[in-house]
Amino acid sequence: MKAGKILMLVVLISSIAFTSCKKDDDTGDPSTGNGSMTLKHAGTSWNASLAVQAVNTNGVINVTGSDSEARQAAITLFGVSSPGTYKIEMGAQHSGRWTEGADPSQTYVSNGVIGTGTITITELSDTKIKGSFSFEAFNTAQTSKSITEGAFDVTF
Repeated sequence: MKAGKILMLVVLISSIAFTSCKKDDDTGDPSTGNGSMTLKHAGTSWNASLAVQAVNTNGVINVTGSDSEARQAAITLFGVSSPGTYKIEMGAQHSGRWTEGADPSQTYVSNGVIGTGTITITELSDTKIKGSFSFEAFNTAQTSKSITEGAFDVTF
């Protein structure tokens, strides 16, 4: 009889605990992670349909988006702590990358050595980054690719 009362008490406490727990409000899309990323390459629209992630560590911000066909876009900013427009140019540490597949020749990079572009941050907080980008990038064969109308809206 005493075991029955203890079992009933455990069931009652467990049911109260499970029904009173508040679920975290995850505003990210479960199919893409923590946000969105879009761009145009060669006039074709692209959407990061698999995952979008942003990391802000020790003054380095990296925003990356990918799809299920091994295409990926990324921007990296160094020492950025406020909204503004940041140039990808000779000597700058900021960079952009566009990958169209698994072969190394399908990766196009714009950084402080090769290529040019801009990354505009319109919103930056401890939990979110939002902005736009465009850049001219090159692969290992020195073939260029223009990335235009890039946009991102991601939570850290």
